Amino acid sequence: MVYPSMFSDYIELRNLAPVADILAQMTDWPSLYDMERLANNEVPVYASIYVDDMYVSYDFARETASKINNCKTFITNAMYHDAIGAAGKSEEVFKQLFALREDVMD
Repeated sequence: MVYPSMFSDYIELRNLAPVADILAQMTDWPSLYDMERLANNEVPVYASIYVDDMYVSYDFARETASKINNCKTFITNAMYHDAIGAAGKSEEVFKQLFALREDVMD
C-alpha cells in the first residue's frame, strides 16, 4: 500500500508527489485483467495466498484466484508476502506449490 502521506514523509518520494497526485485522480483506468481469458485459462496455475499479507487483501487474492480456471492455491497464515524470497521460507513455498501440481495432500 502507498498512502498520500508517504510522499511527504519519505524524502526519496517527494519528487514523485505531483505525478502520484495525477495518477491517484485518474478514473479511466483500463481493466487490469481480461476476465474472459482468465475464466477460459487452460494452463495450470499454482498460487500462494498469504492470509496476513500486508500488501494484498486476502479476500481479493482469493476472489481473483477463483476467477482463474485451472488455478490451485496454497493458503497459509504461517508466511507473509515476501515468503518466496525470504531466507528459509522459499523452499517451503515451492514444496507446497509443487505438491499442488502433483495433487499431493499432507
